[in-house]
Amino acid sequence: DGRAPEVRQLTSATDTLLSALRSCSTGGCASATEAAMRMRAVEEREYVMASCYPGQSRGRYLRHCDTGRGSELTAILYLNEDWQSEDGGNLRLYEPGFHNTQVKLDIAPAFNRLLLFWATEECPHEVLPTMRDRFAMTIWYRCSLGCSPRA
Repeated sequence: DGRAPEVRQLTSATDTLLSALRSCSTGGCASATEAAMRMRAVEEREYVMASCYPGQSRGRYLRHCDTGRGSELTAILYLNEDWQSEDGGNLRLYEPGFHNTQVKLDIAPAFNRLLLFWATEECPHEVLPTMRDRFAMTIWYRCSLGCSPRA
């Protein structure tokens, strides 16, 4: 988009990273090899979504999985300089399963942090209430036509 050349920079850098991950071969780690195999099928990028969760209204996003859009991988870049733990707004990841309530990890939306996770029921997540404006850019990647990445 000519109106936002920085977005093109982001998508280009993320595409380059994913390309490198697709070609990664670890040889010794079975889970990394499985992830690399799944990554090989992830090729088509959707548009970038820029989001702001307003601190004044304690913005949040309830627990969900990114399954409804037909994507395979979610990439989030956080744009929050000088983020402090008291600012809230963490991304909470849950153990696999759409209805699972067991917390796996809370991730602070710190500046320039890039987070990649499967856009499947393996990674239910939510944005916890934020105390200050929280900014992020999200890109979803789809599996190439006719592929079955988890096969």
